[in-house]
Amino acid sequence: MGNKKINCQGAGDEGCLGAIQGKTFDLCYCNEMTLYPENVLQMIMSRLSMPRSQLFAEMNPVTPEHFCKRLIDLGTGGDKKYYSLHWTVDDNPYLTEEFKETLRQTSTGLFLRRNYYGEWCLAEGAIFDFFERQYHVVERPLGTTFYWIAGIDYGTDHAFACILIRVSKLPKGKQLWAEKEYYYSSKDRRQKSPSEYAEDVQKFLEGYALRAIYLDPSAALFRAELRRRGIHCVDSKDTINSVYDGITTMVDALKNGTLIIGPACHNLIREMQKYAWDPKASRHGKEEPIKQNDDTVDALRYAVKSYMKDRSSLADDENEENKNASLVGKKLTGPLDTGHGWTRF
Repeated sequence: MGNKKINCQGAGDEGCLGAIQGKTFDLCYCNEMTLYPENVLQMIMSRLSMPRSQLFAEMNPVTPEHFCKRLIDLGTGGDKKYYSLHWTVDDNPYLTEEFKETLRQTSTGLFLRRNYYGEWCLAEGAIFDFFERQYHVVERPLGTTFYWIAGIDYGTDHAFACILIRVSKLPKGKQLWAEKEYYYSSKDRRQKSPSEYAEDVQKFLEGYALRAIYLDPSAALFRAELRRRGIHCVDSKDTINSVYDGITTMVDALKNGTLIIGPACHNLIREMQKYAWDPKASRHGKEEPIKQNDDTVDALRYAVKSYMKDRSSLADDENEENKNASLVGKKLTGPLDTGHGWTRF
């Protein structure tokens, strides 16, 4: 390699621009390139200035309006500077036919077309198009309780929602059960103040061994109001607010049984059945749901995505003791005959 250097550089956000700018690349390999911001991609392209500079990249397809799709179209259109290969999950020789069949059965709609068949297609139609009450709404989950987590979507000009989620211990791994909801819409009623919402949330969560509360990162004033009452939420930087990634995690978790919904979550069930992609945003290259019927779903998304992070399942999650939940106050008998106490953070 002579005096050439090999660099490994993250490119998931614009913070990497300074590390790329000013360099000259002979050879560049990009992993999951559709996840890079467009200005990062353009910066990388501008660094390939040597006569024989080459860029290799692999990716899963997203919207057909994406910058990467334009480069692929140049290759398929005959531009000799670009070359593209297309493959599907069926082309992977290392996956068993049984696993491929499982993927086909558990994927639907947008996720099947993109992640299995490799299609560059618009996000459109119902997001939870596979959702069925008989499979996804469960009266009483299996397993014993580890602790609870909660997600909050703070609303002023839209509904306020809080979802309480039970984290259960199964023979192998864990399961999340959306146990109950707090929902208040000021559409036909008076608007509540942050202190009133905080009081409602405190009463709603009283008696549960909470490990974490994931709050809408933009709700700084409400976060402060909860803190004044001794209720501390997970830091805003640790609450994941990527809508598309959060939806993907919820879809995977619902399909593989990691996430189930309780019948007491009436508004959540209603919103999940109406939750749909925004066709106007899709045509402009953005993956966004319609901003209607999404308040309880957003609350669920904050909690599920932030808790699961990059995992699609908790089947292999290490079984842990309930020691991580804060227990203060007298012991109570929970609705599922499990002892739990009021949490004060």
